[in-house]
Amino acid sequence: LFQMANSWRSFLVLITLAHVASVAAEEEEEAKASPVAIAISVMLMGSIGFQMLMFYLVNWPDADIQRYSWQVISQTISIFCAVLLFQACNGIVEENLIEGSSPMVEVMIDMTQMLFWLTCMQVVLAVTSGAIHDLIGGEEPNEEAVELNVKSWSVLFSHVAGFATINAWGSIQQKYLNESPFMAFLIVPIGYLGLFIFYHGYDYVREHIAHMDDGEKDEFEKIWDEETEEAENDVAGLSLSFLTVQALRFAISGILPNQEGIESWSDAISHSSSECHHLIGCGCIFFLLSLAVLNAERCVKEPSERVERILEILNNYFTFGLSWCLFYGVRWAISATHFTNENALLMVAIALFLSGASFLMIFVLDKIEDNQLFGEESEIAEGAIDKMITGLGILIGFSWEQSFDTAVDVVAEGMEETCPPTLSKMIMSVCLVLIVFPAWRNHILPTEQELSQETTEEGAQKAQLKKYASQHFDLFMQHHTSEQDLDRAHLLMKKHRREAHGHKHPGHKVPRGLKHLMVSSTGIIEVDAPEEHKKHGDHKKKKTAHQKDLTVSLLA
Repeated sequence: LFQMANSWRSFLVLITLAHVASVAAEEEEEAKASPVAIAISVMLMGSIGFQMLMFYLVNWPDADIQRYSWQVISQTISIFCAVLLFQACNGIVEENLIEGSSPMVEVMIDMTQMLFWLTCMQVVLAVTSGAIHDLIGGEEPNEEAVELNVKSWSVLFSHVAGFATINAWGSIQQKYLNESPFMAFLIVPIGYLGLFIFYHGYDYVREHIAHMDDGEKDEFEKIWDEETEEAENDVAGLSLSFLTVQALRFAISGILPNQEGIESWSDAISHSSSECHHLIGCGCIFFLLSLAVLNAERCVKEPSERVERILEILNNYFTFGLSWCLFYGVRWAISATHFTNENALLMVAIALFLSGASFLMIFVLDKIEDNQLFGEESEIAEGAIDKMITGLGILIGFSWEQSFDTAVDVVAEGMEETCPPTLSKMIMSVCLVLIVFPAWRNHILPTEQELSQETTEEGAQKAQLKKYASQHFDLFMQHHTSEQDLDRAHLLMKKHRREAHGHKHPGHKVPRGLKHLMVSSTGIIEVDAPEEHKKHGDHKKKKTAHQKDLTVSLLA
């Protein structure tokens, strides 16, 4: 009996333990995933999906889609590097110099930081362009290498200086012009006047240095001046458009965001749909004004250098303004859905949504342009489409820039117990830039530049030559290609190479009676004669279209 009682007791204990385990399992199954787990999962799936989408787009059959895709990638990475550098340096400045100081001291420090980055931009471009190689010593640089170096550093430092300028003028807007939207908007003409004075001073220094050695501007000094002015125009357009949108957001919602455009969480999720629509409508107005500037550029014949530069700044201003309005309008709309309380997850969701929507719109606009729905001679329509596509590309860059910045802040705050946030942010920023910037400069930017040059007549000829060369290579690799076809293809390749590089036929000085003949199994035929030896009747051969199968043309 005693043993039987112990057996029943053990049996009841086992049943109880099994019941407890099943209840615990059910509770575990019912437990919801944490916001951190959701954010990590969305980031993982979103990043992989976005990367694979980029592979599809950069290899798309349409050359325009390839070009737009590389432009978006290049803009996103350049903005990413610029934001990391500026935010890391600005965090150290704020912690060690600004924190606890008066508003006047903060404004002075921010203005000094802006001048520091603008001056760095001038110096770096002077060195990379080869304009001061006589002063610092060294051999005369290669012009092709100079073009790529100047473009890469120009884009990087123009964005860094642009964010520094936003921070400087934004501090004045926050401290002294925050009473009303009209007061907040006054920083725009003040900022333009200040930048005009700074740019005039920098231009005087550049002209003095350029004429200091021989009294004339050489090719490298011209590159320095042109690229620096283009970078300064980008700085003005980026910073002044952001400050304008800050004032517009203040006017629409009654809340002036901080210098970085950030609102408190409670304010960010409380915007109504009408406020979102108003801000996106302002973006449409920016787009229409950019078309007006585009039309003015075409109407003004032989504008002065100053007028041309003002038009370029306005062009950048309205294009950036379009992107800022669309970004913050969509951000207000998505935040108002209250689908998450995690800022990092919200930024990733906004970036993914804007990327998908923007690329879809780019596809539609590209089809409209390819099919010439507005007419073959509608330059204004083509300019409007290009302007909209440029704005959408910048919009994608802005959206991912906000995600990157938020991610770095979250990681820095998570390491607060082991390392000060400003120091950890600086270390992460430097490491990421050292990894990302060389890859962008050596691989992504050259591809973008090459595809952009294909839109010009000279670039299109070289692009066509590359396609011919690719088809020529395929002919050599195919085992069934005859020797006769290879000879004919090789002769045509030489002809297309001369046309692309502007070289003359080697027989152009040969007397008219001599001919270049090829002996084949089908007989003796004249091949590749100089143009001046051809009769008028010999021009019946069809031109090969840019998109035609080039293998056929090589063997035609």
